[in-house]
Amino acid sequence: LRDVEIRGLAVPDAGLFSEDQGDEFRYQDQFGNPYSRPLLNARVVDYHPYWLVGGHKALDAGREEAWAVDNLMITVSEPDDSGFVSVGCNVWDSIKTARRAKRVIASVNSHTRHTFGETTLHVSEIDAFVTDPRLVVPPAMEFDAADEVMAGIVGELVNDGDTVQIGVGGHTTGLVHHGLFADKQELSYFGELTTLGLVPLVEQGVFTGRGSRLHPGKFVATVVGNTPDEREVVYGNRAFELYSTEYLVDPRTIAQNEQITAINGALGVDLSGQTSAYAIGPRLYAGMGGHLGFALGAFLAPKGRYVAVLPSTAAGGTVSTIAAQFEAGQVVSVPREIADTVVTEHGVARLLGKSVRQRAEELISVAHPDFRGELRAAAQKQFYP
Repeated sequence: LRDVEIRGLAVPDAGLFSEDQGDEFRYQDQFGNPYSRPLLNARVVDYHPYWLVGGHKALDAGREEAWAVDNLMITVSEPDDSGFVSVGCNVWDSIKTARRAKRVIASVNSHTRHTFGETTLHVSEIDAFVTDPRLVVPPAMEFDAADEVMAGIVGELVNDGDTVQIGVGGHTTGLVHHGLFADKQELSYFGELTTLGLVPLVEQGVFTGRGSRLHPGKFVATVVGNTPDEREVVYGNRAFELYSTEYLVDPRTIAQNEQITAINGALGVDLSGQTSAYAIGPRLYAGMGGHLGFALGAFLAPKGRYVAVLPSTAAGGTVSTIAAQFEAGQVVSVPREIADTVVTEHGVARLLGKSVRQRAEELISVAHPDFRGELRAAAQKQFYP
């Protein structure tokens, strides 16, 4: 093979991530992770800034810069009696992309079974089948001491009957682990992904979906279940519905959830309210995912709230995650114009409707005490004569 361009989410190294493969494979990563992050920052592989909404816009619009999908590889269940396969607990954009791709190659995995929502393709829509018997088991997670404190603080911002979204990450998973939703009632879920521990809360009656305007009585996401045991609960269970990212991460859709609380992890916030979700300066750490879509959707929802969650320090307590100013080259994920609520283990900063001076005061109050003095001095210099 020569001159093959691959776009997607990196999986364990299959021999593609090296300089000597550059003539054969040009890999464009769409979401930095432990497999691709070192090579992204070493510039061995390329990065494709990718929003889950409108990922095929250029192709659909017939633009000359469109990137056609010659081959799509997806994982599916075995066909049912009517000839339909399901992508199981991982929808992403697989169904939508399959209907745009020139050729669809389906890997049949016996551990993947049928789910409800927008999850099926007919065998007539698939060009080739292979088999893959692997069962992926994620590693155990460790939680930061700040997560337990932040769980209590964020919990005060979530009301019974709310629609909730929570992003995937170490700290957001820690919030759920430490009982963020444990004492809540009649919650609905409308999110891109799930964190470990959300599926059991459906079984326990915390997430009922009764107040959902778009999908009453349903728990809605594009990927559901973080362990094999959680996915076993989802398979064949009508309480769960899965939809494509084109629908679910679109701010216009999200905003129809009138009272949605969108909770997402951040890497840094500057004193004006700009938020970084997936880069440290110009260095890529993750990807945008649904963060911007849910921040904007919650902003547009009549009673919506966007919550950015982060511990007050990083790098073993040597760096403040509340920055006076972002460094040159910093990738900004959420602009300050829609900044809303920021939570650290030191409290809540409420930024919506406030000036840069007022925002600086709010953010300094939730910064680590060791850094508040220098942040106050910087705020004085930046925002006052």
